[in-house]
Amino acid sequence: MEILATFAVLALAIFKLFPEATRKRRPRRITRGVHARRALDQISGTAFITDGDGLRVNGYIIRMTGLDAPEHDQLTQRWDREWFNHGRRVKSALIGKVGGKDVEVLTHDHDKHGRVIGTVFCDGEDVNKWLVLRGYAIAAYEIQYSTAEKWSRKKGLGMWGYAQTIDPRAWRHRTRRWIMSRKIHMRIKQKHPKVTGSIRIPRTAFVENAI
Repeated sequence: MEILATFAVLALAIFKLFPEATRKRRPRRITRGVHARRALDQISGTAFITDGDGLRVNGYIIRMTGLDAPEHDQLTQRWDREWFNHGRRVKSALIGKVGGKDVEVLTHDHDKHGRVIGTVFCDGEDVNKWLVLRGYAIAAYEIQYSTAEKWSRKKGLGMWGYAQTIDPRAWRHRTRRWIMSRKIHMRIKQKHPKVTGSIRIPRTAFVENAI
């Protein structure tokens, strides 16, 4: 009994002197994009454009919130039935707007890829809203730019001024050949851009320019 009591006293002394040694160590969680997962409120720096709705600022990869822009290889059809790379055109427009300039990013969250979700400002202007107003992107995932999208549709700007534009969400999951082969694209009923009505873009369909 005395031996057991002695061991108990020694164990208690070790616990008090070295509490960390008695705790079970948890495995360290390793994630990709560690820098992007830090809790941030605002990021400032020079903008380097990566695609139509993404950029890199001060080492952080930014995904612009509230919108979705054409993918880098996405095609759009003109009225003369010719297809062109719309994603590159939108990226070039964003480069011309903020590329190489100082911007501020108001961060909101992080996506599953570790990118920072945020609103980009340049000289006090909301660049996210600018993309939607010019018809370079659709309002998506949030509602803050829905009014801007309606305005650009009414004016026939950007993607709303072409014969057919594919929803970026549909393009990412299905190729143009897949869409065309199933004949699920929407027919243009009227070429004039000021047609009343609403078509919230289906994931697997073309977008009418006339909204």
